[in-house]
Amino acid sequence: MAKTAIALRLLLSRNKTLSQNESADIIDSYEKIAINATGDIRKATVNNAFSGKKRSSMVTIILIVESMGFTMSDFGEIYNDIKDEQILKFQQDILKQQS
Repeated sequence: MAKTAIALRLLLSRNKTLSQNESADIIDSYEKIAINATGDIRKATVNNAFSGKKRSSMVTIILIVESMGFTMSDFGEIYNDIKDEQILKFQQDILKQQS
């Protein structure tokens, strides 16, 4: 779950960087992802996927990735490059937010 959330956050971060440098309508928020998704997806579902607290279905992940304008290959490359240290830091950050 954490690895998926990290990969999604990295993709969203790319879009946020692009949206600051370009005037195009780039998907750079959870709300825009939910609105742009081709399937019926709620903002809360998007939020859950990015939080890493709940397991997301593959359909949800595909909808999110594609709504941001990326391919599953893009997602897979990032997912495979995530190191154990990144996962540990992500989990520690989540624990800090909860306390």
